[in-house]
Amino acid sequence: MTVRHREGVMTTSRHPVIVGVDGSPAAFGAVRWAADEAVRLDRPLRVIHALETHDPDEEVADGHPLAIDAATEIRNWQPGLSVTAATWCGGPARVLVEQSRDAALVVVGSRGSGGFRSLLIGSVGAHLAAHAHCPVLVVHHAERWAGPEAALPRGEPVVVAVDGSPDAALGLGLGFAEAASRGVPLHAIRTWHEPEHRWSHPPAPARLAAAAERELLAELAPWRSAFPGVAVVPRVEHCPTVPLVLDAARDALMLVIGARGRGGFEGVRLGAVARQVLEHAERPVLVARRG
Repeated sequence: MTVRHREGVMTTSRHPVIVGVDGSPAAFGAVRWAADEAVRLDRPLRVIHALETHDPDEEVADGHPLAIDAATEIRNWQPGLSVTAATWCGGPARVLVEQSRDAALVVVGSRGSGGFRSLLIGSVGAHLAAHAHCPVLVVHHAERWAGPEAALPRGEPVVVAVDGSPDAALGLGLGFAEAASRGVPLHAIRTWHEPEHRWSHPPAPARLAAAAERELLAELAPWRSAFPGVAVVPRVEHCPTVPLVLDAARDALMLVIGARGRGGFEGVRLGAVARQVLEHAERPVLVARRG
């Protein structure tokens, strides 16, 4: 992969927030979310445009305007934010995964056009959720926020799906940080199910529910101490996970979920629950992953 044009000079070595652009309304909506996240995280922002070419050595015109124009718009929205822009040759999924190696967060819209025409869940968005080296924010219906006159959501809660897995624990940290920076509540959701194996005396449902609640409260405890100002609403339900999470997220600011849940197959980089949530969520989804 060869860089053909780069605009601006990174003024800090801090891991940046990265956003992929292609000129579509969804991409510009994702840019606005990315700029907002960069300010909240106190990180620089890097705007990336990928050009898919038949010839991998084809030159990209100097001064390619798309990424530069997006960076200029961002500076108008967030004058104090450090912003750089770059255009790369290569497929968007490959470019963004490679760029994620030194990133704090990668942001994409759920749909795109041109160089990012494959930004549909199941292609680039899902590929990033499975293979990026940092958390990934997929902004569903991002075209809603393409213009500066469209206010980003502010008061709704952050919803986090919790299942005891390492990725879910990472998601709790991300969710608490998001809720704290926005001054909104955090809703932590956990589901429980009867054991699949047969028991001569199966545990009573009340015992299973109480155990799930204890586990959730134990997982929340250190984060509540770290973020005492965040109002937390725990929720434990006996039902399938995906429908509950999607329902809870309908009125949420964003949904946070681990890339892999507890009990997933070894080597699977994006679990079934995360994939289904990404495919069907109406709100932005922040996928917690460790790389």
